Amino acid sequence: MAMLRCGRPAPFAIFGMAAVFLIVLFFQLSSNPTINEKLPDWVPTITDFRNGISDTLGTTNIKKMMEKSEKLWQKSVKARHEFRARHPDLDFFPAKDSPSYSSTPVSVWDLVPASYNCPWEVERIGALGDRGKWVCGMSRYEKNKKPCVMYSFGVQRESSFEEMLERTNCEIWGYDLSPEGFKLIKPEHIVRTHFLQAGVAGNNDTVSAPPTYTIQDLMQMNGHDYIDILKIDIEYAEFNALSALNAYTQEHPQDFPIGQMLIEMHLLKSQGITYPIFLDWWESMEYRGLRPSWTEPNLVAVSMGLEDGQARLAEYTMLNVLDRKNKLFF
Repeated sequence: MAMLRCGRPAPFAIFGMAAVFLIVLFFQLSSNPTINEKLPDWVPTITDFRNGISDTLGTTNIKKMMEKSEKLWQKSVKARHEFRARHPDLDFFPAKDSPSYSSTPVSVWDLVPASYNCPWEVERIGALGDRGKWVCGMSRYEKNKKPCVMYSFGVQRESSFEEMLERTNCEIWGYDLSPEGFKLIKPEHIVRTHFLQAGVAGNNDTVSAPPTYTIQDLMQMNGHDYIDILKIDIEYAEFNALSALNAYTQEHPQDFPIGQMLIEMHLLKSQGITYPIFLDWWESMEYRGLRPSWTEPNLVAVSMGLEDGQARLAEYTMLNVLDRKNKLFF
């Protein structure tokens, strides 16, 4: 069964330092791709999706739920493309007064809704407010006796992992530019935590102190080819880091090696990302199988008046539905 679709790629990479974005788009079918009102050709048909999961899932109900969720997700993709065809270049938050609200009563987050249903329970893990995360199918990780690998990019004394370690057999690898590491973990769980003072980026920089590494190089350093749960909150470096992993795993053909991703998106003015760039990046993740199953805006950033006071930060839970190792489905 070939779940990795390399024939019609929408791979996309953002590389470079903080506010400099080099966009690399590879389209094998067209050198001048355009946004139209139809579903993009990389979106699998429901028949193809059904055939892709039929010989790997043992539970009929889960198969049916995945198929229904895929249809709902495709509906949201079609709506996004219809909107982009009418509005190819906008501000992230175009409704600024009554006239602009009448023509574009949306924000960028409306174009990337959590349209794929988690097939299990959804539970908030960790502290209230900023830093806590919504996890799909916590019970699947609790009951599963197989080794479980978690990565955390952006630790900053994060407390969420205390509960994850108590309830699962997962080991956690954490990375942060701060030297503090996992300070709040109980002594009996420390043996299952691994921390390195380092940043995560689209390219390696071992000269700087602390150094930065790509996700794929960190995985190779740790002897991993797969991450069950990735928690990532790295202040807009998420775009570079995930794009580099996307490009690498297509150059060395393999499934996108993340089962569930808990990510905070940062659409800050200073980073130089734009509405079309962000949406292209988002679809590059969807192409690899990631589906948004939960979202919430980070309203703390709004109440603190970050930049212009707009809701430029949002939390997402994304599930990899084309992943043959995902404990949520298999």
